[in-house]
Amino acid sequence: MKVFYIYHSGFAIETEKYKLIFDYYMEPKRNSGNFNIENFIIDNKHILVFSSHSHGDHFNKEILNWKEKNPNINYILSDDIEENGGYNFVKEGDSLIVEGVEINVFGSTDLGVSYFVKCDGKSFFHAGDLNWWAWSDDTPEEEKYMKDLYFNKMELIEKKLKEEEIDYLFYPVDPRLEEYSFLGIKYFIEKIRVRNIIPMHMWDKYEIIKNLKNEIKDINIIEINKNCEEILKI
Repeated sequence: MKVFYIYHSGFAIETEKYKLIFDYYMEPKRNSGNFNIENFIIDNKHILVFSSHSHGDHFNKEILNWKEKNPNINYILSDDIEENGGYNFVKEGDSLIVEGVEINVFGSTDLGVSYFVKCDGKSFFHAGDLNWWAWSDDTPEEEKYMKDLYFNKMELIEKKLKEEEIDYLFYPVDPRLEEYSFLGIKYFIEKIRVRNIIPMHMWDKYEIIKNLKNEIKDINIIEINKNCEEILKI
């Protein structure tokens, strides 16, 4: 299995039979390795492309043109993405199987959804923009609203995944949240069993991963140092 970090919240995963792509929106030229999405999608394996929501840092409609280069591509898109075509549009609470890949769709504390995906004996949770978004200038009312919303979304996830273990958790650790950057990830791993954490949504500030490793000692955290690079091979 291989995992490639593309940029921001974008990742590509290759297993024995499948290729999965999450929240692709661009490949930066700066501080970048050798990964190239056009080479990645030319393959006989089944390719599943996920978009968690329509925000410009998570979705680029150019991904829909990939099917012209490879008809083996299937798309799983949050239903706030307004596009016409033969795509799988999903919302919170949906479950589906696409080319043998099991997909459970959970909510978000922003727009769209998050995904729990199982294939080839591995499980992946891509959070999209699901997070405990606590900003230093929030009013008490805003703080309470976001905390309640996050706990509500997590309660549903915990109920559904209580017997599961996530092999790879892709989760936001946004440095703009300052001292609150790790509130969400810490709460998530209190409630759900996780084997490996892959941080995302870092806006090029990869040094925050070292801070995360100082905060979380008992779960493996996979480091990212630059864009478009292979971060895991097993």
